[in-house]
Amino acid sequence: MNFIRRYAFLPSLRGRLIVILIIAAVIPSLLTGYISYRWIYIVQTQKIERDWVAKVARDRDELDRKLEELAKVSQLLDVEGGIGREVVQFIGSSDSFERSVLYRNIAQSMANVNFSNPNVGAMFFYAPDLEDPLLFPNTSAKLAFDPQALPVFYTQKLFSYFGPYPSLDPGDRKYPVFSLLRKLPYGKGQFLYAYIETKIAGLEDMFAPVGGSAAENPNSPVYHVLADPNGKIVYSTLKSDRPGEVREADFANGYKTFRAAGSHGWTVIQLIPTASYNSELNRWLREFGLFASLSLLLGIFLAWLIWRMVYRPIRIINKEITHFSYNQSPTKVSATGLAEFNRILTNFQQMSRRIAELITDVEEKEKRRGQLEVEKLLVQINPHFLHNTLNTIQWLARMQGQTNISKLVSVFTRVLHYNLGKKNMMVTVREEVEAIQDYIELQGYRYDHAFNVGVRADPALLELPIPRFILQPIVENALYHGFDADEGGEIDVVISEEDGRLLLRVQDNGQGIAEEKLAELLEGREPLHKSGLGIGLRYVREMLGVYYGALAELKMESERGVGTTISIRLPIDKTGGARP
Repeated sequence: MNFIRRYAFLPSLRGRLIVILIIAAVIPSLLTGYISYRWIYIVQTQKIERDWVAKVARDRDELDRKLEELAKVSQLLDVEGGIGREVVQFIGSSDSFERSVLYRNIAQSMANVNFSNPNVGAMFFYAPDLEDPLLFPNTSAKLAFDPQALPVFYTQKLFSYFGPYPSLDPGDRKYPVFSLLRKLPYGKGQFLYAYIETKIAGLEDMFAPVGGSAAENPNSPVYHVLADPNGKIVYSTLKSDRPGEVREADFANGYKTFRAAGSHGWTVIQLIPTASYNSELNRWLREFGLFASLSLLLGIFLAWLIWRMVYRPIRIINKEITHFSYNQSPTKVSATGLAEFNRILTNFQQMSRRIAELITDVEEKEKRRGQLEVEKLLVQINPHFLHNTLNTIQWLARMQGQTNISKLVSVFTRVLHYNLGKKNMMVTVREEVEAIQDYIELQGYRYDHAFNVGVRADPALLELPIPRFILQPIVENALYHGFDADEGGEIDVVISEEDGRLLLRVQDNGQGIAEEKLAELLEGREPLHKSGLGIGLRYVREMLGVYYGALAELKMESERGVGTTISIRLPIDKTGGARP
């Protein structure tokens, strides 16, 4: 960090170039690592999780389907319309011939059920009150059946589901089975039971005894746990110091867990050791670290080569610039060995010649500017003579008691002094308001106060600078174009802030202006001899263009018989806008 700070804040291009090139070498590696991390860790991890969620959902759906098949098969064994009715007849019959016929029919029906449902394992009727309670089994093997010893999975009315556990058929115990014991009531208080097993075809992975740790099973072992609706674990492939007593606490830590709940509340849980789950990601991180280190070293080496290639031409260019700083005479362009830098040196020489020409041009313009200042002073001599003459008239009027004439001349002198004086072209809003009030008073004498002009200005805006004479021409147009000679009227001058801009608005209730005439006033096509003391809207438009450009807005609205409104919107700028 100190190395970077040392070079980054030096005015030396050499130091900054070193920092930039090093950053250029480091940032791509960081970006590549970040993008790879986002892709591998987030996108891929989410994809893996979705795959595992889908897998546990498939196992859940398959087990749900097999349990539903048990219920459907049990319908075929029911005593009402199923094989169970003939079994009840067989139990209650004492006629040997009838029993023989019933036995043959029942055996054939059981074989048909077994054939149409290949996933069915051991299947028989159970009559606990008989000396030989197992009736019509579908296997010739000797079956040991004790309902109380079977692990209950869940119960639903007359249906009891058991499992998983080894099949009752000794010849079919490779994988555990699930079974259904359905209670079939008949007669008065008499019961018959139908027992059906289902094989776990399609769920072999769930019940494969993976067991052990990740070290014993390096190929990412997957453990399965099955819990009943009460949350009790009825099956697990996890190894435990307490066989048959595995609890959720055994896999609360150290495993990535995925769950799916069955339609009757039981839950399938898949467990993947965290180390195995993250092994692929950890391997990628190690490989990326090696790749990033090699990429960084290569980037720094290339940055060093670039620095050496660029720094020599820069020194040559710096030499030429230093020479030009004290001697602007043309010199022969040195060769840098690189076409791009050669073009820069050639352009620099052309630029130096152009700069010399511009310096000469600026000197000539400064001389001309001085001449214009002298001419301006000479032009202002006549206004001084006029002011002095008016002061003399005002003094004579006072001596002879003509107070009205004296006041009129005093106001006219102030207006003339403001219009023709030596003040800057930028004045404050306060000065412009005072000047317009003097002008209004002067016009009141002229028109015998046939109109009423109100001026309202926000006190917070009085010190803002604006160009001179942007209100007087507008008021003059309102007097000249707005009213007849014998007609009274109202003129409202408002200076306020609107939407962060300075608003100057002059509104009258006069006769309005025709559309063609309005365009003449706005575009400055009005004949100059009709302008009176005002300079005209042409002056206002040009002044706004010079000082504010496109930031200023001049808008005129008029309606015949209603009046005219002229609005000027300026940016609030304490510097007075763009100076020419």
